[in-house]
Amino acid sequence: MPLNLNCQDTDSIELDELVEFLFDNNIQPMDQASLAAAAPMLRKLSNNRSFLAERACEELKDFRNLQTANTYSAQVFMLYLPQRRGQAFFIRACFWPSNADQVVKTSGTDPFFYHKPHDHNFNFLTVGYHGPGYCSDYYEYDYDSCDGVCGANVSLNFIEQSCLSKGKVLLYRAFTDIHNQLPADSFSVSLNIMENSIRASMMDQYAFDLKTGQISGLINRSSAVSIFSTVAALGRGEQLEVLRSIAKRHEIDRVRLSALDALANAAKSPEDALDVWSVIGEADPAFLRGWRRVRTTEIESLSKRIA
Repeated sequence: MPLNLNCQDTDSIELDELVEFLFDNNIQPMDQASLAAAAPMLRKLSNNRSFLAERACEELKDFRNLQTANTYSAQVFMLYLPQRRGQAFFIRACFWPSNADQVVKTSGTDPFFYHKPHDHNFNFLTVGYHGPGYCSDYYEYDYDSCDGVCGANVSLNFIEQSCLSKGKVLLYRAFTDIHNQLPADSFSVSLNIMENSIRASMMDQYAFDLKTGQISGLINRSSAVSIFSTVAALGRGEQLEVLRSIAKRHEIDRVRLSALDALANAAKSPEDALDVWSVIGEADPAFLRGWRRVRTTEIESLSKRIA
């Protein structure tokens, strides 16, 4: 489960002090030990009971530009965006409503990732800031043993159920910790120092089915799928050759898969779609070989139904 970093600091700091600490000490969230060194300062920021409300009110004064650079959902309030060259972190607040809150009654729990077991492809440090905090069923697994195909079996090791209470600091480890988040008993807020790195685009983030012990989906945040689909559907000649080259040679398996899916989906016949997948051979990574099996089975099944 996430590392529970026992911080008993009672001092209070401002957000700017945390930011400068992270820069001055070259905190690198990809390195767990480096990120853990920021835990006392994050706890001190959580002791500041007024800064978040003050920050929110300041932004509301210019409500037309409220959180314009925030690419997350309304659940996230960005506190410090990536804005310096080579910046390895960003800071955010997350809101965790309870089942009794109107936003959950209206929208359900899906927007808040409740009851959606998942891992992370980045490290982050979090502290409970307000309320009882969300609870989680925590598991651990071996990322390297997974081929990443939906339906693949995964050995999930249950650790415990616990809550992110006020002042509690946890370090979530990329590719190790899985949690099934449960709604907070009442409205809660957490503060996060997030890893800002390229591997969140390069490595997969999985959703899991706890009943079957299988990967149930991929939840990566990427625009590649829509871009590739557009090129495959509308492109000609050189544009399609670029996409085919990406499908064959790109160094990131997930990107290759997105390109292959786009080309196969735009194919004019099942035979053409199967030909797209024929570029994946036994020398390719298990991840791509697994998806080739899945996709070719789907195409052949669809072809039989059409016939």
